[in-house]
Amino acid sequence: MKHVMLTYHYLDIGDIDGYASLTEQDVTLDHPGAPPHRGREAVLSAHAAQATLLRRHELDTVVADEGRVVVLGRVVDQAPGAARRAAYGVAFADVFTLSGQTLIRECRRYYYAPPPGALPAHPQDPAAQ
Repeated sequence: MKHVMLTYHYLDIGDIDGYASLTEQDVTLDHPGAPPHRGREAVLSAHAAQATLLRRHELDTVVADEGRVVVLGRVVDQAPGAARRAAYGVAFADVFTLSGQTLIRECRRYYYAPPPGALPAHPQDPAAQ
């Protein structure tokens, strides 16, 4: 589980090499809206292309059991030049599969999206911010 938690730290500070040290050579990254990235080089390129110090992960819940870790949280973007964090954030669930050496073998991300025709979110709902 420590390796999973460190992945967010490394991504938030833009340390792609640090992130690489936590992954298997045959790692897979599967995020909505993009084809799956297979292999360390492809995954690192995908993360490097999205790297920005204006984005961070806020983690709410972490559940680990027998080679799988599920993380619930939000990706929060800060507007350039903003003195405090912007209100824009997207709720996510990441499902990690670990190798026998507890390195990341796979990460699949799911984003929160209301179903079609759903009522507007309550203003206090963190997913609505």
